[in-house]
Amino acid sequence: MIDLIPASDATPAPAIFDLLHGVGAAHTLCLPGLVPDGPETFLRQRVLLRSLGRSDVVTYRKDRFDLDALIEECDHRLRESHRNGRKAVLLGVSVGGGIALELLRRAREADRPLPLSAVVLVSPLTCTGDLAPLLKRVLDPILTGTDPALAIERGRSLFKSLARGSAGDHVAVPWTRRFTPSGWAAHQEQRLRERIEASIAAIGTRGALDRCQALTQFVGVDGPAKVPLATCPTLVLWGSRERHTLRMDGPGTGLLCRPDLASRLFPSCEIQWVYGKDGEDVPHASLIRHAHAFNPHLARFLRRTLAITPARGLPPAAANR
Repeated sequence: MIDLIPASDATPAPAIFDLLHGVGAAHTLCLPGLVPDGPETFLRQRVLLRSLGRSDVVTYRKDRFDLDALIEECDHRLRESHRNGRKAVLLGVSVGGGIALELLRRAREADRPLPLSAVVLVSPLTCTGDLAPLLKRVLDPILTGTDPALAIERGRSLFKSLARGSAGDHVAVPWTRRFTPSGWAAHQEQRLRERIEASIAAIGTRGALDRCQALTQFVGVDGPAKVPLATCPTLVLWGSRERHTLRMDGPGTGLLCRPDLASRLFPSCEIQWVYGKDGEDVPHASLIRHAHAFNPHLARFLRRTLAITPARGLPPAAANR
C-alpha cells in the first residue's frame, strides 16, 4: 500500500512513504541510502518490521530532493506515532543514517528531542568528510565541476555497478530452471537487480544533483552540539568492509565506531561490526545481499528494546530471511 504524504499543488511531497502494517506496537520510520529505494533496501527486513508493528519505508523523489521538507515530515510522523501510543523507532541506512542524525540534531537544537523508543543506524554517513576517496572523486565534480550533468551520469554508472553487487551475482536463468527452488531464487534475484537498476536510471538530473547537494547540508556529529542526540537505546551497525565506501577515521565515523566516544552522543549505545556466518567480510549497508548477517543483530536489539516477542505463528528464524 502506497501512502503519499498530503501536500498542496504548490508544495510537492518530499518523499513517498510505503506503509507496512504489522502486528506489534512499534512504528518504524525507515530511511534508505541515496540508492536503492526504500522498498528494495528493506526488502529482506519486512518480516521483522511487520513483527514489530507498522513501518513507513521511505522512497525519495526522483525529480527533486528537499532535505528540510523531508526532515520536517519525518519529525511530524514520529511525534504523531508517539501521540498515538506507538513505540517510535528511527532506522537509517547509509545516507539515510545521515538524515536520521540530522533529524535528531535539529530536534535537539530546538530543545524538542524526539520521543523515540529506539534508534538504529546502519553504516551511517554523517558528513561528506566520511566518504572514502573513491566516492569523493565521484561527488566533487558534481558539486564543484563545470559540467555537473556529465559528472552525474558518470556517478550513475558507478552506482549501477554497486547496485548489481548489492543484489547478488548476476546469473542468467533459463525459463526451464525457474521451476526449481534454486532457479526460482536466482530468477527473483535477477528481478530485484532489474528493479534497482531501473530505479537508479529513473532519477532525473535535478533530483540526482539535489541528493548530492543535500550531503553538504549534513552538519555531522563531531562539532559543537547539544548532546545527547537521543537517550533511548541505540544500535550502530558497521559492515566489516566499509573502507570502499567510508573512511572509518572520518569526522563522524571515527566517533560512531567507538563506544567510548559514541556514548557522548547516545548514552545507551551498542556498536556492532557485522561479519558473515563464516567470518567473511560484509560490505557497507548491505541489507539485501547480506541480510543473513545484519538481521540477527536487528531482531535481537529491537525485540529486546521494544519488549516484543515474535507474533504467534511467526517463527523466530523468519527474522533472518
